[in-house]
Amino acid sequence: MTAQSFATFIGNPVPQIVFAVFLVLAWPLSRLAGRDTKRRWAAALFFVSAGMIIALTATPSYANAASAIPPHFLTELDHPGVIWAKLTAAPSDTEQLANIALYVPLGIFGRLLWRSTARATVCGFLLVLTIETVQYVIPGRAGSITDIRNNTLGAFLGAVAVSLALLTNAERRPSVRRTR
Repeated sequence: MTAQSFATFIGNPVPQIVFAVFLVLAWPLSRLAGRDTKRRWAAALFFVSAGMIIALTATPSYANAASAIPPHFLTELDHPGVIWAKLTAAPSDTEQLANIALYVPLGIFGRLLWRSTARATVCGFLLVLTIETVQYVIPGRAGSITDIRNNTLGAFLGAVAVSLALLTNAERRPSVRRTR
């Protein structure tokens, strides 16, 4: 996400409406997580972070519509060498780093919700794969294999950060010995 596309987000009512819908629905949808208050909050925040991602990436970007848009990743599927090169290249600019950061909260709240790094990462992957595929028909958007890689990495890093924090917290707690 560039500064220009963020400015478009601020000035365009469509992403704002999409995000507002997720904000309104987050708490009612969190009931799907059960009665545990901590998991319910994690679910609500997960829905809010997913809503922000969808609002920022799956709505029209008229700022980019006039500029040259790179080819959509679906048009490159018959070139596995190109896809492999993009998947194995290191993130090279601030937009790619921002794409990683965008999914970190999703990974954090997904890990807290499902108590699994793998599930949180797979959920991030499925969300980004859906968004990047749908971008084929959204004005001013172009799905990118590097976005799929970077966003999935962000979800993974968020989930791993929670796992490490929980592990560190568990190690700091004194063990309680039970006597009979």
